[in-house]
Amino acid sequence: MIMEVEFEMIDLGRLSYFLCMEFTLTYSRLVMHQKKYIKEVLKRFNMATCNPISTPTATNEKLDKDEEGEEVDDTRFKKIVGCLRFLCNSRPDICHGVGLVSRFMSNPRKSHMLAAKRLLKYIQGTTD
Repeated sequence: MIMEVEFEMIDLGRLSYFLCMEFTLTYSRLVMHQKKYIKEVLKRFNMATCNPISTPTATNEKLDKDEEGEEVDDTRFKKIVGCLRFLCNSRPDICHGVGLVSRFMSNPRKSHMLAAKRLLKYIQGTTD
């Protein structure tokens, strides 16, 4: 091991958890997932016991500025979207929906929050 001679190193064993990413070694491959992080996110936003749904976005859903809509807590919305964006690392199935809700970070309305919560409900049902 050339690197061990050149640099001081410590063997930490097999990779299992790093930056909220979990790694499971199977017979033929290394699988990356975020099950633990998903559970933490759902608990953080009081969605751990929500009813799961089967699709990340509603069919033909088109979000707009909705300037007449009811305002929501923008800090909470930004936190939800930030967590969803981090989940895109291992969940390409939610990328489109996360991209849709990310457009409204500056002035979120109730319709935008409902779309973000729909993504959380979808994740609840597709953790495995």
